[in-house]
Amino acid sequence: MTYLTHRFVKTTALTCAAAIAACFSFPLSASAEPSGTIITIGGFGGYAPEYEGAKDYEATFRPSFSWHKAGDRVWLSLPNDGASIALVQGDTYRAGITGNLRFQRRAEDFRPLGFKTVGDKEVSIEAGGFAEYWPMPFLRTRAELRYAFVGAEGLIGDLSADLVVRPMDRWTLTAGPRVSFADSTFMDSYYSVNAAASAVSGLAAFKAEAGLRGYGAGASAHYQLTENITSIGYVEYEKLSGDASNSPLVAQRGSEDQVTVGLGLKYSFAAPW
Repeated sequence: MTYLTHRFVKTTALTCAAAIAACFSFPLSASAEPSGTIITIGGFGGYAPEYEGAKDYEATFRPSFSWHKAGDRVWLSLPNDGASIALVQGDTYRAGITGNLRFQRRAEDFRPLGFKTVGDKEVSIEAGGFAEYWPMPFLRTRAELRYAFVGAEGLIGDLSADLVVRPMDRWTLTAGPRVSFADSTFMDSYYSVNAAASAVSGLAAFKAEAGLRGYGAGASAHYQLTENITSIGYVEYEKLSGDASNSPLVAQRGSEDQVTVGLGLKYSFAAPW
């Protein structure tokens, strides 16, 4: 079974889970104020680099999940955000826990090079916290700090700011810069080349250190299809920097320019609790 087939199976399973959840949920209604908890589930299908620093692209899928109490503010969620649950919030801020799935290279992708940094695990799982602040109604800033504990290891931090424009009732447009930092453990997981790999591949041995991992920008367009369903189109560009771009894996065998484009759907429903 190919790598893409594995991802298709995962995508199908997540889609089925969303459908089952929808069947046992209560649709939102424009004629009645919902009560309980509003849960939003969905996913994004995209076209992205095969792994961080790759020059070849493939189809990907990323799930999405969030929730809030009925009557509370509905916060904007963007495709580059980790799956989040707010624990505290005010009129212009919120903070809580967040998680992320990062599809990574497998050992067999680099077996001809003798490269085995993160083993055969297809997915790296990251968990941590986020903080979001709206200094103005049309400007969102967000910070995430996550620790990779399955697949890869180490800390990664992401900062973003987005201009938010709502030209019509059903449309929301966003655009803004991104920057990412990582510790030496995370950088080593993805960008180092050990002596054994260097001897087999011909690449120079390289030890990636902590620091700036990349920077770029992203944009998205959200359209409210129904009371429950929102469609999203997006593009994200990242330029790997620091030791990420200096790594022979990227400089000689990959690309420091990383682009992701995709479409997504989100479904919101009212749970009775």
